[in-house]
Amino acid sequence: MTPLSRHTRVLIAIAVSSLAVILGAYALVPRGTGARALVADLSVVWTAGYAVVCAALAARRHPDAYQRTAWGWLGAGAALFLVGQLVWTYYDVVRRVEPPYPSLADVGYLGLYACFLVAFVELVRTQPRRAQDPELVLDTVLVTLTAGVLAYEFLLKRLFEAAGAVLPLLTSVAWSVAGIAVLWLMLVELLHYTRVPVATAGLVIPGLGLLCLTNVAYAAVSLRGGVRSGGALALGWDAGFVLLALAAVLAPTRGGFEGARVRAISGDTARLIAVVVGLAGIAAIAIAQALSPAPDAAAALLVAGGVAVIGVRFIHGLRADRRYTGLLENEVASQTRSLMDSLAATAAAERSLRLVMDAVPDAILVVDREGRVLDANAPADRMVAGGAGLVTGRSMFEFFDPAAAPLVGERMAAAFRGEVQRFEAPVVRADGGRGISAVLYAPVRERSTITRLLVLARDVTDQKRTEAQLQQAEKLGAMGQLVSGVAHEINNPAAIISGFAQTLLLDELKPEHRETLQMVYDEATRIGRITANLLAFARAGGRQRTLVDLNDIVRRTFALRSYHLSTLNITVSLQLDPGDPKIWADASELQQLVLNLLINAEQALVTVEPPRTITVRTHATEDETVFELGDSGPGIPPEIRGRIFDPFFTTKPEGVGTGLGLSICYGIAQQHGGRIWVESEPGHGARFLVAIPRDPRHDGRAARAPLPPAGVATGQLTVLVVDDEAALRNALLRFLERHGIHGRGAAEGSEALALLAREDFDVIISDVRMPGMSGREFLERLRHERPELAARLVFSTGDTFAADTAALLQEAGVPTLTKPFDFAALERVIREVAARVEGARPRASA
Repeated sequence: MTPLSRHTRVLIAIAVSSLAVILGAYALVPRGTGARALVADLSVVWTAGYAVVCAALAARRHPDAYQRTAWGWLGAGAALFLVGQLVWTYYDVVRRVEPPYPSLADVGYLGLYACFLVAFVELVRTQPRRAQDPELVLDTVLVTLTAGVLAYEFLLKRLFEAAGAVLPLLTSVAWSVAGIAVLWLMLVELLHYTRVPVATAGLVIPGLGLLCLTNVAYAAVSLRGGVRSGGALALGWDAGFVLLALAAVLAPTRGGFEGARVRAISGDTARLIAVVVGLAGIAAIAIAQALSPAPDAAAALLVAGGVAVIGVRFIHGLRADRRYTGLLENEVASQTRSLMDSLAATAAAERSLRLVMDAVPDAILVVDREGRVLDANAPADRMVAGGAGLVTGRSMFEFFDPAAAPLVGERMAAAFRGEVQRFEAPVVRADGGRGISAVLYAPVRERSTITRLLVLARDVTDQKRTEAQLQQAEKLGAMGQLVSGVAHEINNPAAIISGFAQTLLLDELKPEHRETLQMVYDEATRIGRITANLLAFARAGGRQRTLVDLNDIVRRTFALRSYHLSTLNITVSLQLDPGDPKIWADASELQQLVLNLLINAEQALVTVEPPRTITVRTHATEDETVFELGDSGPGIPPEIRGRIFDPFFTTKPEGVGTGLGLSICYGIAQQHGGRIWVESEPGHGARFLVAIPRDPRHDGRAARAPLPPAGVATGQLTVLVVDDEAALRNALLRFLERHGIHGRGAAEGSEALALLAREDFDVIISDVRMPGMSGREFLERLRHERPELAARLVFSTGDTFAADTAALLQEAGVPTLTKPFDFAALERVIREVAARVEGARPRASA
């Protein structure tokens, strides 16, 4: 990128100052007056004209031919809009009447879209394109369907509902639909390219997007009769044209875009945007339909289509599972054909067939057209009758949940038409509980006529539970990785902010400045506490049990949900045992149990009016530790209280709960040798209690030998700070310099070793995670090459919960500081380490 010339800087200053003047005029001129309308018209004329001038300069000066063509089209589009706006201003300001429909204003307003479409295609056409694949097709269909749904719901439908002149309505709808088309094209084009340089489209995409969104919003408001001349919507056009002008001014300075180091918008980012846009658009229409007093069948159909596309895209990612399912289905079909051949055998083979049927662990039934069971094997009797009776002669519909009867009947009719049917349906088990069965209908033909059906049923309740738990574990694992990554990255800037705040607090400041800096420092410290909680939740995995503090688990879990609970007007009271009860447990599973119960209470409370309260208590006896969580919700009816811990049993609406939360809590309590139960009265809330036996064992980890006590070194000290964050190094070095400690900085381990070869340092502060040489490698090199310096090392890290980091800190046995750290504590550690090293040096004999 070439340096900005004086001419370019002047053009940028004009664009920025123009927008500032327009904003000032809007702020000073009262709304709803003729002067405000005049300001709006003139500001749009000025910004559009300025965009035309800047685009013309870019079309003339840009070194790339395709870019020159693109800027020519962008300038033409801005010019068309300018012509339309001048015509509109003439009618609105001079003649004080609305222009006729259609007029030259409408021609200009509509013509700009064609120019924008061609310009954007020219802008990105030289970039590498993606190969066509199913995922690209699904993303394109999703974006297209979302654009169509939005256009229909908020624009086209209004055309049919609105009264009055049709031609003005058609003009407004065409204007807005064309805007949606341009937005659709930009997103689709981004999907089809593997990368689009930010230098090419960094300001063009926001500019075009803002103009199109403003047009769409203007048309939507206009269809509802809510447009006022001189309204704030005109600022969207002003800002859009200013962005295009800035992009045009900067474009010739960017040169070509062939280098691998050019910043770019990746195809993955575009695909993520496509999915987010699709989900947001479909969700918006679904919410609008839910809130609408008169739902629209067409909109509902479009929403269903969008949901179907999203579902297909999700299923596409599970191809491996589908292949496995296909193999399983083929195997079942093969077994079915074998059984059908056996059924057609001679009477001599009937006994052998019966033995085979009874040996199969799945339920096998033969039913007629009315669903009456003609024959069944022994596992079928055990599955649905508990071995107490026979299923032969009974209706097959008795064994399914009543809600599944329509599905069972529909699939049976299809099977009697000659189709093999495979489906899953809820069933009533022999013990009266509910389960899920995988069912296969295979038609039995006699002389080309289907007279019976062979039914294979397998209880897959446990399998579904396992699959759901596996999916939940995978989701929690993915969430943990994301949370830990984000939290770890937040720690460094938080430490930088905290460090500079602490350094500035050493100066003589005005009281209001000191108060502001103290607030900055306090909030940075708060960020550190939040990230510590997130890291503890994300890194707490593992199946190794240790001695954990139940109160600490409760506090950390509540911290993760506290903000969300406050937004729901739910008050949480923590009444924790002051004795800090400790139990031998898996911290991750214990936290999952507390979180599930907390979310369960939260979902119950949102169904009642405030006040809403949750009370959490812990208390311990000599034998066990008890965790209680009570809410002021609707309570649990007695008839279902005995089933709430059953897998897949839920009273929540579809899509809200899976029926696994409480069953997982039950399993965790059982695995820890404890128990869980509920106490509730309808209308008076519910109280869940978890009791886990106390274990007299202590933490199994070997205790590290305490370092010998040391005083605090005074006088001049030298410190080497090794950290890849330059800002954090500078903040730390400035603070130390203010306290009489001379410091040097190094970006990574190799640079630090080179400095140690030339200079002597009293203390070495090293980050654990760094590019190039990590903290572990740096320590190993010190021990191998300069073993006398290993005792001077202090580690700093933002994530003490990571397994590799925790292992390193345990093995190294050196002091550790957690980011964002208190610089006063850091100084104390530095002086203590320096004093300890000085005390360990051999003294010369007298």
